[in-house]
Amino acid sequence: MSEFVSIAQAHWARYPRMEPQDFGKLAYQSEFGPGHMALSPDRVLAPILAEWEQAAPGPLPPEPIGSGLCRFPITKALSTVMALPLLGRLFSITAANMEAGSMEGLLQKLDSLSALRIPGIEEWTAEYRRQGCPPVGHSAAFREAYRPHYRLLRQEMAGFFPALLEIEKLSRNREPAIVAIDGRCGSGKSSLAQLAEWSIPCQVVHMDDFYLPKDRRAPNWLEVPAGNMDLERFREEILHPAQTGALEDYHPFVCRTGRLEAPVELGCYPLTLVEGSYSLHPSLRRFYRKTIFLTCDARTQHKRLQTRDAASLPAFQTTWIPLEEQYFSQCALPDAQDLVLDTSEFF
Repeated sequence: MSEFVSIAQAHWARYPRMEPQDFGKLAYQSEFGPGHMALSPDRVLAPILAEWEQAAPGPLPPEPIGSGLCRFPITKALSTVMALPLLGRLFSITAANMEAGSMEGLLQKLDSLSALRIPGIEEWTAEYRRQGCPPVGHSAAFREAYRPHYRLLRQEMAGFFPALLEIEKLSRNREPAIVAIDGRCGSGKSSLAQLAEWSIPCQVVHMDDFYLPKDRRAPNWLEVPAGNMDLERFREEILHPAQTGALEDYHPFVCRTGRLEAPVELGCYPLTLVEGSYSLHPSLRRFYRKTIFLTCDARTQHKRLQTRDAASLPAFQTTWIPLEEQYFSQCALPDAQDLVLDTSEFF
């Protein structure tokens, strides 16, 4: 059974009053995402607020629809002040960055639905093809039975929503603040930081820019948590100035060249995100207003690292993952962090 057929079957079990039109909408959304609904950012929020007025109390879980997308429910559990504007921005980002689907892909999804033996699906699909397969809405029966209110998001956006909302809250304070995002390699630290940078006024600093040159590492650096990191330079160049809102551009250390390179240009936002392994080292924690720890299971971690850079996978398996796990154990992570997210199902 294909991934889409499994998804359609799960939706049918959840919404037994689905009609052929609703399966067609599911196929269209899975293939093309929300690109056909793209609006200017200033026109996105008003429809969301209008739907919120009629929404269920909630909260409700996001519903995967395939192609890395999900339906993110609009419910009364979302605040109008912070959560709904954030949802609107993430929806806009999803629409603007959606990879182009194809008519061939849509037709394949529609044809695959025959495996479910949905009453009337063949006749509806034939007529839909004759119309040229335009965007389609939910059936009247579906709207009456389930009152759907949602926006399409990338699945990782939905998973990261609680973390993004915490970051959003700090950005509204307009006071200097620092957030740390630590966790296992392959758990999505960089992805979360990038999403935050796209959707929230903040600047991102990467721990990977603060490796310690090999000739300055202690002989036993492999046994010391963060023994390969220049935490002193990181404190002086990033954490101390970010606390007062005086953060300036900094020079990243590049392992490939073994030297400091051209400066990283930062914004002038009060909120700074620190992303990367060892950002929650005990000597750094006092600087943070919020701490986030991301994790994933070993199988997911292996798959993501292999996809990211198969050539580097052996080094991660023999050196970097054991060093990280040693750091987590010795520094009692993720204990006592503000937010811990398992991202195994996010991507």
